[in-house]
Amino acid sequence: MKPVDRIRRTPLRRYDLPAKSEGNLHHFRRFRKRHFDLPNLYGDRMPLHVLGTAACIILTLAICNASAPLTEVPGVQERFVDWARIQNEKTIQTLPGATPEPNSTLDKIVNFNPEDQLEEIQKEIEEQVKEEQSLPGSSADGTDSAKPSSDLKHYEPGELFYQTDRMTVSIEQKQKDGLTYYVCDIRLTDPSQLRTAFAGDDFKSGIYEAVSDIAGRYSPVLAVNADFCRYHRDGIIIRNGELMRKQNIRRHHLLVVDENGDMRAMTDRSGKQGLVADQLMRARTWQTFEFGPVLVENGQAAELPGTFYVNCHDGYYEPRTAVGQIGPLHYIIIVVDGRREGYSTGCSIPKLQQLFLEEGAQFAFNLDGGGSTTLYFLGEVINMPSGGKQRSVSDILMFMANPVQ
Repeated sequence: MKPVDRIRRTPLRRYDLPAKSEGNLHHFRRFRKRHFDLPNLYGDRMPLHVLGTAACIILTLAICNASAPLTEVPGVQERFVDWARIQNEKTIQTLPGATPEPNSTLDKIVNFNPEDQLEEIQKEIEEQVKEEQSLPGSSADGTDSAKPSSDLKHYEPGELFYQTDRMTVSIEQKQKDGLTYYVCDIRLTDPSQLRTAFAGDDFKSGIYEAVSDIAGRYSPVLAVNADFCRYHRDGIIIRNGELMRKQNIRRHHLLVVDENGDMRAMTDRSGKQGLVADQLMRARTWQTFEFGPVLVENGQAAELPGTFYVNCHDGYYEPRTAVGQIGPLHYIIIVVDGRREGYSTGCSIPKLQQLFLEEGAQFAFNLDGGGSTTLYFLGEVINMPSGGKQRSVSDILMFMANPVQ
C-alpha cells in the first residue's frame, strides 16, 4: 500500500488562468504560501472561541506566575511589633559606661520592648473604657441609659431648704413608678425676685452657656433652664420688663408674667405682627416665655393640642422642666430627670400635667426639656442632666433672694 503523504505541496500558481474569488478575505489571504505547511485542522480560519479560550488560559497563567504566594497577611499588632523592633535596632545603640539601673528611664529606653508598650496601650484603653462606662448616663454604645449606682443623687426630705424674711424655697425629691423628679415650692415677697438672664449677659450675644455658668454671675437661690428663646428665633420675648423681640408665632404657647407676678398663657395670637407685643408692653408685662403647651389653667387640666411643637402624646417620655403658680407670688417648679434606666425614664406631657395637679397648681406651663433640663440650687446642680453634663442654653429663669432696687 502506498504510504499516505501527510505533507501537502502547494500547487504552482497558474498565471494563465483567472484568480479565484475568495470573498471578503483580507488582501493578504488572497495569495497562498509557496512553502510546505502542516495540515490545518480548522481549515482556512481558526474559530474565535478557540482563540479566546487560549488567550484566557495564557493570561491566567501569567497572573498566577506573577502574583505572590497566598500566605496569611500579618495582623496590625504583628506589623507594629516588627516595625518597632526594627526602629529600635536602628536608633538604640549600646551606650558606653555602666549598665543602667533597672526600671530607670535609661533602662527602659535601652531595653525597649514594643510588645510591652503595646500591652500598656491596650491596658490604658481598657481603663478609659471602664471609666467612661462608670459615668452616670454613659454606656458602651453611647446611649444615655445607666444602671443604679451610688453615684445617683438622693436627698432626704428637708435637706434642700432655704428661708429668709424675703423668700422661702423648699425642694423635695420624689420617686414613683420608675420616675425621679423634684418639686420646688417657692414663695417670694416681690415680683422682681423672679428674674431671667442670658448667656453672655446679652440677648444678642449669640453664645450658649451652661445653666450653672449663667447663674454663677447672679447668685440666685434657684435657677432652671428657660425656653431656649435664641434657638427658635421667633416669638414675643420680654425679659425683666424689656422687649427683646416682637414677632407673632402660632406654633408655640406664650407664658406671660405680669407686673404683679401672676402667670397666664396666650394661645391665640392671630393679630398683626407687633400688635400683641405692644399691648403686653403697655400692660407693663414683666416676663414672657415661648414654649408650651399650657398644662393647667384655673386649677384644671388644660386641653392638650393634638399637633404641637412638643410631642404631647402619652407614652413619649423625656426629661422635663415646667413652671407653675399656686397663689400670689407662690410658685412651683417641677424638674423631671429622664433617659436613665433604673433611676428615671422621664415622663410624658400628660403625666407632667398630672404631677402639677397633684401638687395643687392653679396654673402650669411646660418649658424646654430633654438634655436642657437642669435644676440649680444654692450654687450646685442638684438634678442629673440626661447627657451626663449640662447642656449649653441661651437663657435661664431664676429666683433671687432680694428684689430689684
